[in-house]
Parts: sequence; structure tokens; C-alpha cells
Amino acid sequence: MRKIQLCILLLLCSVGAFAQSANSADALFQAGDYTAAQEQYAQLIKRYPNHALYNYRYARCAQELGDLPTALHYFQLSGDRYDLKHFHVGEIHLHLWHPNEAIAAYQSYLSRPNVSEEKQAYVANQIRHAEKLQRYLRRVECLSIIDSIEVAVDSLLYACPLSHEAGTLAYDSIGNIIYTNQRGDQQLWTDSAHQIVYRHRLLDQWTALQTLPQEVNFCQQQANPYILSDGVTLYFAACDSNGLGGLDIYVTRYNTASESYTTPENLGMPYNSPANEYFLLVDEAQGIGYLATDRFAANGKAHIYSFIPTQQKQYWRNLTTDSLVAYAQLKQFVRVQPTANDSSITDDTIPQPIHNEIFFVLNDSVIYTHLNQFKSSDARKKYAEWEQQQRLIDSEQQQLEQLRLQYNSADEATQQKLAPAILRLENNQSQLSKRLNNLLFEIRTAEIKER
Repeated sequence: MRKIQLCILLLLCSVGAFAQSANSADALFQAGDYTAAQEQYAQLIKRYPNHALYNYRYARCAQELGDLPTALHYFQLSGDRYDLKHFHVGEIHLHLWHPNEAIAAYQSYLSRPNVSEEKQAYVANQIRHAEKLQRYLRRVECLSIIDSIEVAVDSLLYACPLSHEAGTLAYDSIGNIIYTNQRGDQQLWTDSAHQIVYRHRLLDQWTALQTLPQEVNFCQQQANPYILSDGVTLYFAACDSNGLGGLDIYVTRYNTASESYTTPENLGMPYNSPANEYFLLVDEAQGIGYLATDRFAANGKAHIYSFIPTQQKQYWRNLTTDSLVAYAQLKQFVRVQPTANDSSITDDTIPQPIHNEIFFVLNDSVIYTHLNQFKSSDARKKYAEWEQQQRLIDSEQQQLEQLRLQYNSADEATQQKLAPAILRLENNQSQLSKRLNNLLFEIRTAEIKER
């Protein structure tokens, strides 16, 4: 009898201690002490590995502490009991640049009952951002990087040595960057209204300041203009709602025949990101470009990437999502070593990420550069189909971008005419994208079976 009473007493003490531990973990979580709370939830999960709340709270702690892969794992283990789980999963995937997964999670969250109007509006905006990211990730340009350094934002120019032929850049008294061309007779910068202004030197006198037309000053904030040595190609940064976020790099060209500028084009990835891209410089005489961005930089700092500019754009194809994102974020890139002050650098001197035949990533350690490397005839056939579908999606994407540009500047009547074509192309792009992803999965599955 005494043994039974002792066992019951020990059990009650254990239950009491366990309840106290759970209450303590909850209190730490509510107080925002996520490190201590996570440690206690870890102990609770050891005892009850399938407990929905403990897995959910452990995931939330990991999310708040920045351990996003761990957070996703434990959110999955928490089941479907907590509606906010889908919201947090959407936030994580968007932060990781996984737009498809983010959109699915956000939509699942919106399907839940009792979502406030404020939350609905926020999530709808996040979905639009994910869709934008989705579009940009379809065309990630291959960029050959020489080096990267981190410098203070207010001293970016000192890390970008330009030749005389590339003109000069200097800070004015309030920190704006002034560009002066090679001949010293043209200057551009941004004024207090964040519009690009310019002036010319005639004999010994500068003309009055003039503002570039609305085609260039198309949003509320433009910054850091830079003209190539051809005198017509203008790079600048702009903060536009259609961009990826923060300042993005745009390019426009001056048409001497019509005396007008082309519609500015967002350079896309990897040049741009949801962070700030401050400027893009191309020193054609030295064959080197410079990209300034604060992505993944410490507070008050920015990264300067020096790269090899090329005449022909090339885009990454058939990569896994994580690899594509790594190239888009410049966490991964092709590294090259140029000859110092060598203006003879051409496309032929740069390692080509996409071979003349194919560039197919089978897994993390195997890359095919020729169709003959496929061991599976089914995989080889499906790859040919994938290439055909990829060319189609690229062609339709260009059409879609042109229609969107027309739509943004058109009157209401024209917009109504353009809308059906835009919606049709958007729907077709979505279907083609799913087909491409399925084909890649089928190709890799068939090929791996034969290896």
C-alpha cells in the first residue's frame, strides 16, 4: 500500500512539475524571451513529440530567432490546428524567396474563418509581392563576379575606381552623387525632390538646371544616375512600386532621332533585390562593372560587387529552387579573375554558366553539358520537351512585360482592351511554369533511376 501511495505521490509531483514547466515556457514566450522559451519547449517536445501547441510554439521561437528552416519543420509537425501557422509559414517562405510556397500558405490562411480585414489587406499585399518575386525569378541573369567588399554606405564611391573614359563620380555637400562625363561638359544628379536633373557646359558657363522628362523621373524617388561612354545609356536607381523593393536599378536609353528616352527597364535579378541597390556603374574601358547594394549587409553598410559586363545576356535554367534563389541573391555566383586594366575582355574570356549545348543540374554534384550524357532515353526526350516549353514561356513573358508597360501608361479605354490579353498570358504563364516544374521532376527521377 505504501509503495502505491508513494508512486501516486511521485506521479502527482511529476505532473505538477510538468505543468509548471509548460506554464513557465508559455510565460517566457509571451514575454518575448524566445531563447529561454525554446529551451523549455524542447524539453516538453521530448516528452510529448506530437503535442501540437508545443511544436507550434517551438516553431514560433525558431522563427523569431531567425532559424527559419527549423521553424518550417516544427510548423509542419504542429498539424493544422492553429490558423496563424499558415500566415507564419507564408512569411517564412517569402523571406526565403520561395514565392510558390508563400502564395499557397497565404491563400490557406485567407481561407480560414475570422481573418480581420486588416490582416486580409496585409496578406493580399504579401501575395502580390510573392507573385512579383515569382516573375523575376523566371529570369535570373548569369553574372560573373570578380570580388565583393563591404563598405560604409556614405563612402561607396571610394570602392569603385573608374578610368578617365568612364567619367567621374563625386559627392556634393549634402552627400548626393554627381556624375560628370569624360569631356567634362555634362553633369547629372538628383535634386532635393529626388528627380534626376542635368546641365551642360557651354564654353565656360554651365546652363541652367533642367529636369529629365517624366519617362525617366517616373516615380517619387530616383537616385545616382550614370551614363555609359556611348552617351545614351543611362543607369539609375529608383524606388518604384513595381520593383522588388527599396531602390532598384533601371536602365533607359536616349533616342537621338526622337529626342526622347525609352521606358526605363528594371534590370531584374541578380542586380535587384527587396533590399536597396544604390547604383550600377560600367567602366567599359577596363571591362569592369560595379553594383552597390545593402542586401545582407550590416546596418549602415553596403556590398560592392565588381563584375564582368557582357554584351549578351544569359539566364540560369533548370536549377533547383534553392540554387536559383542563391544565384538571384548573389549568395552564389560564377567567380572570375580578369586581367588588370584589360579592355579586351569579351564574352569568350568569361566562364559560360550555360553551355552551347545544355546546362542541366541533375543534383548538387552532377551537371550535364551535353544531351549525350543522359543515360535515360526518357529523360533525354523530356529534356527536349522542357527546352521547347522554356522557349515558349520566355517568349510569352516578354510579350506580357510589354503589355504591362503599355497598360501602366494607357488611358482607361485602352486598359480595358489590354486587360484580357494580359490575363490570358498570366494564366498561361502559370500553367507553363507548373508544367516546367513537373517536367524537371520527371527528368531527374528518370535519370537518377538509370545511374
